[in-house]
Amino acid sequence: MRSELEFQVWRLVQKLFDAPAFERLIQEAVDSYKSAPGLDPLVRLHASHIGLLGAQILRKVLRHHDADVGLTDNYVEIRSRLKTHIAYHLQWHLMKNGHAIDEMKEDHLSKDLGL
Repeated sequence: MRSELEFQVWRLVQKLFDAPAFERLIQEAVDSYKSAPGLDPLVRLHASHIGLLGAQILRKVLRHHDADVGLTDNYVEIRSRLKTHIAYHLQWHLMKNGHAIDEMKEDHLSKDLGL
């Protein structure tokens, strides 16, 4: 998923759902993640991209899982595969509830087809 589309997904979910529902979605995504063996680089999700609430809730959920999430509130450090998994989960939820924009639908379909 392109970064800008990923950030749109994060922002749209936060706009459509209240904080407890958003937190449940993040919790579901993290709980359903299965890490794969091998090197998985750390990436930063900045609050300016995923929203302040997004960063706060992601940090809270990851800390609940004993993950080291970085030193500042401006971003959350996360493994790249987990970042992709969470974004895909949020995107799927938007699709399921009929809230995804066309670009999100096309991106989701291309992933499902393995393109």
